[in-house]
Amino acid sequence: MYSNKPAAVIIFFSALLIFNARLAAQDSTEVNVQQKGKYAFILYAGGGWFSYVGTIGSPGIASNTSVVRSHPIGMFRIMWHPDHRLRMGIESGYTDFYTYTVQNGSSSGKVNLTGIPILLVGSMAVTKRLNVFAGIGSYLLTTNLTYKGSTRSKSLSLGINASVNYVQPVSPKLGIGAELKWTDVTQTKDYGMSAQVMLVWKFFEW
Repeated sequence: MYSNKPAAVIIFFSALLIFNARLAAQDSTEVNVQQKGKYAFILYAGGGWFSYVGTIGSPGIASNTSVVRSHPIGMFRIMWHPDHRLRMGIESGYTDFYTYTVQNGSSSGKVNLTGIPILLVGSMAVTKRLNVFAGIGSYLLTTNLTYKGSTRSKSLSLGINASVNYVQPVSPKLGIGAELKWTDVTQTKDYGMSAQVMLVWKFFEW
């Protein structure tokens, strides 16, 4: 009896996914769903809050350090939606990774790291409103250092992200979404999680 349970679970979830796929194919009122033979470009634009979870180094001369790991984040993504689950697109935006201040006697300083992603993104619809995304590309990183003067440096680093979002339709062309995302700048080992709300707009369809 026990040995049949895994098979029963697999059959149940397979049936659930097939049912959701059929609903998605039949429902033309969902901004996230395309009818058979139709294609569209979808804009995802929004913002939220990013929390840095990587390791932050600081100058050894500092006697006191204060770190801010959470900052606002903004993003936009343009996706091509064909009449099936797999989609492709591009993503960019702005991420403030972290800020830390240092104090060494009477001297103080601050370091801030920000990034602009330029990513190729693939997506799959799990259900007619739930989607998963994965992106790969580059992050344009900017480090601002203020300590007895100001210095700004820029670098380009490889990076990835992965996210899941839920889209609640408002009309056939407009929806409101919520998204959880993992961001990882792999070369510099800067990474963190973000939660965002977004506007989803089907701005072109044919």
